[in-house]
Amino acid sequence: MNNRWIRYINMAVINFILLFACLAFAAYYGITSRSAGVAVIAITLLVLCVVLNVTIFLIRKHYRVRRAKTLSVYADGTKTPVPGQVSDMQLPVVFLTEDGSFIWANDLFRDIFPDSATMNSELKTLYSMKLLGKLDNSRLDLSGDVEFCGRQFKMLTNVARAEKKGPEAFMIIMYFVENTELLALQKVYDDERTVVAEIAVDSYDEIFQASGEAVVNEISVELAKIFDRWIGESGAVLKKLVRDRYLLVCDDKALADFEKAKFTVLDMAKRISVGNRIQVTLSIGVGAHGKDAAENYGLAAKALDLALSRGGDQAVVRRDGRDAYYGGSNVDVESINRVKARVMAASLKTEISKSSVVLIMGHRQADMDAVGAALLAYRACMFAGVENAYIVLNESNSSIEAFYRKLVANKEYSNVIIDTSYALNLIDDNMLTIVVDTNRPGLTECPKLLEYSSRVAVIDHHRRAADYIKTTVLDYTETYASSTGELLVEMLRHMAPDADIPLIEAEAVYAGILVDTKNFTFKTGSRTFEVAAFLRSRGVDTISVRQYFQPDMELYSAVSRITSEAYMRDGRVAIARCPDGLKNQKLAAAMAADRLLDIAGVDASFVLSTSGDGIAISGRSWGDINVQVILEKLGGGGHITSAGAMLAGTGMDGAEQKLCDALDSYFNN
Repeated sequence: MNNRWIRYINMAVINFILLFACLAFAAYYGITSRSAGVAVIAITLLVLCVVLNVTIFLIRKHYRVRRAKTLSVYADGTKTPVPGQVSDMQLPVVFLTEDGSFIWANDLFRDIFPDSATMNSELKTLYSMKLLGKLDNSRLDLSGDVEFCGRQFKMLTNVARAEKKGPEAFMIIMYFVENTELLALQKVYDDERTVVAEIAVDSYDEIFQASGEAVVNEISVELAKIFDRWIGESGAVLKKLVRDRYLLVCDDKALADFEKAKFTVLDMAKRISVGNRIQVTLSIGVGAHGKDAAENYGLAAKALDLALSRGGDQAVVRRDGRDAYYGGSNVDVESINRVKARVMAASLKTEISKSSVVLIMGHRQADMDAVGAALLAYRACMFAGVENAYIVLNESNSSIEAFYRKLVANKEYSNVIIDTSYALNLIDDNMLTIVVDTNRPGLTECPKLLEYSSRVAVIDHHRRAADYIKTTVLDYTETYASSTGELLVEMLRHMAPDADIPLIEAEAVYAGILVDTKNFTFKTGSRTFEVAAFLRSRGVDTISVRQYFQPDMELYSAVSRITSEAYMRDGRVAIARCPDGLKNQKLAAAMAADRLLDIAGVDASFVLSTSGDGIAISGRSWGDINVQVILEKLGGGGHITSAGAMLAGTGMDGAEQKLCDALDSYFNN
């Protein structure tokens, strides 16, 4: 029988015609003659139909197998056959139809599997998981990596016509090159790559001052024991560099084990109790996947700086251009070292003095701390003799509206506050940009200024985010500080000890401290009270400052409604939404998040509000739950006890679901 003719036979049509004929014949003669012979004839026709179908199937299968065995392989798309036939290839080969049906396989392929059933099952899985989707998308490159019975293979594919002539029907030809040993060798190489880590004891000076040398020596002994237990049988080497620094060298496999265990050494160190008044915490910077040990050491040093700038008590692993964070559950310890503030003040004054123009900006949706810090940075420019200084503030908002009206009414600042378009016209080669109260370029009032500015200074009290501003001439980030305004006050007192700060600027800074410390409740140390006392001495009236935050009746009622409609999650977290149509949603969300913490059993609170085309989330906690780590998963940041995030292009339901997913991830880890 002609193969091409059989190719065109539509078996479904044949079956339908024969069955219909049998049924019609049996029905007609059964009714008219009522003869038993009719049934015999009908059964005979059905048997013939089945036999014909089986015969056609076997002929087609035989042709496919014969075609597969005699198919020549063409090199580089030419019509010149490579010597030898597919059946003689010294590689596992299998043929499938375009719908995934098995045609033929050589013995090398069959020998991979213990039996035919396993082979057929694996081929079905391979077709559905790796081939079908590509075929549906008309992709003819079906190559990839596969695993059969614990062995690894590189799959190479070719699509060939099922016949030399005829319609567009294809066969999938798959060749398999085993690379099990190569991949095993690659894994050994990867596991043995050198990793360098630097470990620092946080707040070493503070512990020494509070507890004395004897206690510090005992802490060093306990740390040595802890490090020995932590390293265990990993093969790592640890060496003490100086009094509060250690160097760790290990391989990639050991690092994977440390990461899997979430750097348990962080918690082990916090359990040290040898008479120390301040808890012992560690910061760890890890560098991996560099071209050599020297590069890894540089990565480790940068990772350690990032860990320290985020408040310590955490490990940062830097590899392949990305950072991974572990730990970070401590509340920052106030630093007693004032040398850094003096050094930073001198550096800032130098940078300002050699600038033709200084542009100062905080974060979008500015709060009182951002405004107060910007005003003090402006005052620093005046002290340094550079009057060509401006504050970039595009618009007011509910958080600063009362103070903003008072500020723009003051003649001294009428030309100081500018918008983004005006600021971009002031750009020159000798410009300095000062960023306050944020370290993320995307959150600044004008991110383009950072692109065009040759010199950038950052002054902030938030923990560094992964996308922090990296190219700076000055970076003063102190997470222990209550506010950025606190840092600026200390710097100004070093820059010009006898100089006076205008009352309106002092009020702005004091208001910023009140906001960020929740009326001297959170992150309040002795230096915070010193700065507050200094501001009071400059004439700040605490009652007048509080009037900047007084809500109107609508806002007060809205906050009460938000808190009343909150619900509990995980037994410790309160979640609420701002109602639609509320004017000051961001301020209401912040106030509601603070108020929810006053409820017994609430360790953290999150309030969602509408902001532009997205959803803003305000997070607060008492410190046991790190709201910064949670909201970092959503692109936000802040502190352990106070953080926020902005989800652009997301609805309220979607944002709440993402928040819940971030909470699940946090608590599960």
